[in-house]
Amino acid sequence: MPIEGDLKSLNLPSILQLIAQERLTGVLKIKKRNEIIDIGIYESQITGAFYERSDKADRLENYLVMSGFIKKNLFEMIEEIHQETKRPIMNIIIEDKYLTIEEIQRIIKFKIQEVLDEVFTWQEGEFKFEQGAVIYPKSMLKIRLGIEGLVIESARRFDEWPKIIKTVPSGDLVYKKIERPELKLKLSDDQDRVISLLDGHRCVDDLVEISGLGRFHTYSCLYHLLTTGQIELAYAKPRAEQVRPKRKLSLKFLKTPIVAAIILGALIIEFIIGNRLSTKPILSFSVIKEEQKEQDYNDYQQIFYYRHNRIPSVSEVARIFEK
Repeated sequence: MPIEGDLKSLNLPSILQLIAQERLTGVLKIKKRNEIIDIGIYESQITGAFYERSDKADRLENYLVMSGFIKKNLFEMIEEIHQETKRPIMNIIIEDKYLTIEEIQRIIKFKIQEVLDEVFTWQEGEFKFEQGAVIYPKSMLKIRLGIEGLVIESARRFDEWPKIIKTVPSGDLVYKKIERPELKLKLSDDQDRVISLLDGHRCVDDLVEISGLGRFHTYSCLYHLLTTGQIELAYAKPRAEQVRPKRKLSLKFLKTPIVAAIILGALIIEFIIGNRLSTKPILSFSVIKEEQKEQDYNDYQQIFYYRHNRIPSVSEVARIFEK
């Protein structure tokens, strides 16, 4: 009987219980939009879990570096060995004794529980059990975890989650340590680790990545530290989608009005100048009159000379122009 459907009709505990009763072996694939979870199962026991969000895969190697189990420069050297020898990275870590098998197994168990905690919060999604498939075929580690114990622990955490998320509502929040709390408490190792990572800049999401405690335990520690007055809220980091780029002032929309204004201004100036030139004579009327009078005097002298064969006297010319 194929096991597939959606989480609205059949929840995760029921799916795992069905697989365990039949003692099936394979991989349970659960998908919600761009998130994918794979859970490896061998005869009612969980052997591994893989969580991928968009293009970001929750790889164990990244977790080991981010949480400080392996230093970054050491991991870079391990990657170089991997490139040269083609040996799997986890095999190099174990065979070259960078971490013991027991340490790796404990970390893997922790990560499997974290993946189950995540899928417990899903209210929707499609699932399909691929019988006979293997989640990590080349792994040298043999992890076997009872389904019932993991489901009970995830259910307990799921019940506690609403009150925790109400107190720590966002991964963007930055908390700071209260130097002199009213109530001094002896903190657990996990709580002490979380409070030591508060530097005034790391937000909750950063603490989840580097604490090595996983999402639930990190939030749980913050909840305890807040409710007992050991830490307080500093500020909230702005989300990427909330930070809007500054709009550059564009003058393109002004191009046509500016050109029109320049042309109009030139026409107005030309009209004003032309009007002033047309109403104001370049030479005064008296100057024009004198020039015309002198020209007429010369013309009269020539006509008089041709008629009387002599140049007219001043008095003769004056009489003519005075008429």
